[in-house]
Amino acid sequence: MNMLGKVIGGVVGLVTGKWPIVIAGVLLGHQFDRGYAKYAARRLPANFVPVAFAVMGHLAKSDGRVSEDEIRLARTAMHAMDLDGDQTRDAMNAFNAGKSPDFDLDAALGRLGKPANLETAIGRQLIELLLPVLLIKDEASRAERRILWQVCEVFSVSRVELAQMEAASRINRQFSGHAGPTTADGPNAANNAFAVLGLNADASDKEIKNAYRRLTNRYHPDKLVGVNDDPAALEAAGRKTREIREAYEMLRKRRGFK
Repeated sequence: MNMLGKVIGGVVGLVTGKWPIVIAGVLLGHQFDRGYAKYAARRLPANFVPVAFAVMGHLAKSDGRVSEDEIRLARTAMHAMDLDGDQTRDAMNAFNAGKSPDFDLDAALGRLGKPANLETAIGRQLIELLLPVLLIKDEASRAERRILWQVCEVFSVSRVELAQMEAASRINRQFSGHAGPTTADGPNAANNAFAVLGLNADASDKEIKNAYRRLTNRYHPDKLVGVNDDPAALEAAGRKTREIREAYEMLRKRRGFK
């Protein structure tokens, strides 16, 4: 989850003012980050993954509901950490457990311990995992900010470090193509949206909702866990799920239903 290499590579490229160099810098930085992540993972507590995803689930639920985007972020993070099928299932179970109203954040963080010289490193790894949950929204809620700062306090990460990490995460999202919504809106957008949902343009609001639920249930990446854990298949399922969600959201806004 480390992003330092991509950020430095991208910034160096921006100084040149040439986009090919920017892209090359980000790609080289990405290779550095992957190597660093594997090195850091060997030094983290053995229970880091389940605890981290439980906290992620708690953070996602803190504003009242867990969105499809937040679930997608969790799945993407699991893939980035090279978790196998069993580890992915355990991480997803932990994520769901974190959504429970009686989830004890202090107890969960305490289970990670504070190994000598690794206290801040653990906190940074955890914060890098959590930050995307905040950044997919226009503005983070007070509850989300409070949880993130609680993590910082436990692992001795300063407010200045947190601000720097948040800025780096924002840059990383921009370079990765996740800076904002991807739903296009134009003359043929509605027709395309109906086609994605397998409907005619005269479909009722209820038919739109039913098609969205049916297709989301069919294509969601979670359906592949334990059946087909191939990263390419999971990525394709994620793209299809996003396409379905974007089509539904556009039609919902145009029709004005909830």
